[in-house]
Amino acid sequence: MLKICESKQFSRVFVKQYSMKTNQITLPMFPLNLVLLPGETTKLYIFEQRYRQMVEDCLRNDASFGVPYIERGELKDHGSELKIKRILKTYDNGSMDVLVEGVRLFKLCSFKEVLSPKLYGAGTIDPIESEQRVMMNNLQDAVVNYYNTVEEKLVDYETVSKLTLYTVAANLQLSAAEKFRLITSASQQQYLLNILNFHLHVLRCEQQLKGRFAEN
Repeated sequence: MLKICESKQFSRVFVKQYSMKTNQITLPMFPLNLVLLPGETTKLYIFEQRYRQMVEDCLRNDASFGVPYIERGELKDHGSELKIKRILKTYDNGSMDVLVEGVRLFKLCSFKEVLSPKLYGAGTIDPIESEQRVMMNNLQDAVVNYYNTVEEKLVDYETVSKLTLYTVAANLQLSAAEKFRLITSASQQQYLLNILNFHLHVLRCEQQLKGRFAEN
């Protein structure tokens, strides 16, 4: 269970606070059923007053914010740090469409739902290392196979060995739940391999069906 923090711990939320021992960082928080891998982008519709305030504060301070993952109403202990790229559209009622980009992933250490006198919440995070390379031999085989057949891109093993797990995963159009399972898996290499094998299996089944229809 996550520890609920006292508001004095977040009195200067836009000054990134690092602990010498843990490298923990304090961020504004916007819990959502969303996981963005580093480099992924999406559009968010911001309509609640508290999160309009958060967006304005982030833009004013050139700051990022955290999105702890929510599944079936439950706040999970992992999420994504996002940076606001730009405001795409503002509406007469004050709501807005905002383009955001994943900066990095994190483990949520503590969370406070309301950061008084602000309307939104904040939390402390431990950043997750995102440079884990594709190391397993059978995973490299699956990545090469996937890019060559599904993406129709010719890549070699040397190129694949330089890719990160999250770079590969970002190309798979995974659901938020699948991304969450990936980043929290005890064996991310194996989890990604299972996903790739499933995609390749589906592709082979589709090709077999097309072949049967062609014969008829």
